[in-house]
Amino acid sequence: MINSIQHFQEQGVKNLTEIFSHYTDDLTKFAEMVYGVTKEVTKLGLSLIKEELESYDELLRKRQDLRKGWYIERRDETKLLTSLGEICYSRTYFHNKETGEYCYLLDRLMGLESHARIS
Repeated sequence: MINSIQHFQEQGVKNLTEIFSHYTDDLTKFAEMVYGVTKEVTKLGLSLIKEELESYDELLRKRQDLRKGWYIERRDETKLLTSLGEICYSRTYFHNKETGEYCYLLDRLMGLESHARIS
């Protein structure tokens, strides 16, 4: 989450400042200003969610006590469609050698099924 906030401080605030200064002189373009602000804030939200999901996945990779019996198979990129927009993030595919089962533990913990959409 910290990386997303730092990036927003560096780039997002700059973009918002430009948006506000561009439309200050012409208030008839208010709708365009709202669109610009919405776009920047939405990008921040998507980035925060991506970072949070990846931090949960990292915990699962690092802490064997959270995934007893599950072994890391590989990491994959995936996309999740939400009401904010599409989130692209990395997740880990695990294998349970005892049961022979394979799954993305993060998806299971979140209650997601294959090709899920979140609203």
